Amino acid sequence: MTVPLNPNDDRPHRLLQPAAPPPRPAQLPPLGGADPDALRQMIAAEVQAILERDFATFLGAARYTRGPARRGVRNGSRARTLVTRVGRLTLQVPRDRASLFQPAVFARYQRHEQALLATLATCYLQGVSTRKVRRVVETLCGETVSASLVSAATKRLDATLAAWRARRLDAQPMPYLIVDAHYERIRREGQVRSTAVLWVLGVRADGYREYLGCWIGNAESTVTWGAVFRDLAKRGLHSVRYIVSDEHQGLTAALQRHCPDAVHQRCQVHYLRNALAKVTTPTRQQELLAGLRDVWAAPTRAAAETRGAELVAHLRPTLRPLADWLETTLPETLGFYALPEAEARRRLRTTNALEREHEEIRRRTRVIRIFPNEASYLRLASALAADRNDDWAKRRYIIQVPLRPSTAPMKRPRRRAA
Repeated sequence: MTVPLNPNDDRPHRLLQPAAPPPRPAQLPPLGGADPDALRQMIAAEVQAILERDFATFLGAARYTRGPARRGVRNGSRARTLVTRVGRLTLQVPRDRASLFQPAVFARYQRHEQALLATLATCYLQGVSTRKVRRVVETLCGETVSASLVSAATKRLDATLAAWRARRLDAQPMPYLIVDAHYERIRREGQVRSTAVLWVLGVRADGYREYLGCWIGNAESTVTWGAVFRDLAKRGLHSVRYIVSDEHQGLTAALQRHCPDAVHQRCQVHYLRNALAKVTTPTRQQELLAGLRDVWAAPTRAAAETRGAELVAHLRPTLRPLADWLETTLPETLGFYALPEAEARRRLRTTNALEREHEEIRRRTRVIRIFPNEASYLRLASALAADRNDDWAKRRYIIQVPLRPSTAPMKRPRRRAA
């Protein structure tokens, strides 16, 4: 059976046997018929001309000229290669007898273009593996890059990221905090260990949110979380009135010590998971889920406490351990009623805002899997957080912050006398 593929083409083609593809040329012709190396040659010639002009300015005289302003003697040139986004450039760097001339085009011992190094660092921060970066650079530039070069390119960001983590926080009140942690595999003390990564997200008085920093600890202990809050207090964090987090013992102990006046809201999502884990029957789980949602949907805290008491009384005859646990812990999930605005209550009753960002960070770190040291992870995490802050600065997270912030700083615990 044959059909024409084009109405204007009456030549039959087999339907079940596709036509053979046209032979591909060994090398695609360049656009416009130009030499594929023309751009690289043009850039190399321009850079070489810049080197000659800089050297003439340095000597105070052009080639084959004499004068009172001349400050040195030419001494030939040396070959220098520079890997750029258009490929490898071979340059002849002029020399003087005193070896004092340093080109302004590139730094001493520099072999790669600064823009190329910035591109490598950006690819790394976007979650592109080193293998893929090498493949792309080899395709575009005709040059191979090593993993050490990518690492060196990203290390250039260390000073900037360290300054970002140490920035002052006293410019605006920070009434709301969302605190959480997750774990990454980082090589420490010669072994790959599961390491806690501690995050604090703040919502300013003007309604904008931002990452306050990123810290690394052995675990979520009182010591590690205490170090986080001491660092925040040292950087000027103040007016903290409301904190939402999970119920980790180390975290809650640190909050009670460093933020005793702030309202603590236990994350309702974490609480719901803990509650459902205490019931095995699907019917009972649905009943518990509906009951907790009804409690948290109450218009006031008093109404929520009444509904919670009714839920406990309903479950006590058949699920007494669960009822006792609810009676003790359910008030910890009602702190959000301190917020008079409905939007703030909806957004700040869970740590979902930070959990979603954890998923995005894991998407980037999954490419690396195991970090060689803590500094490498801090570099990546800090860069992602700083970039996220730039995105958040374009839109308010909460339209109006209802709490009137005070100027009281975070409390620093007094040292016990020896």
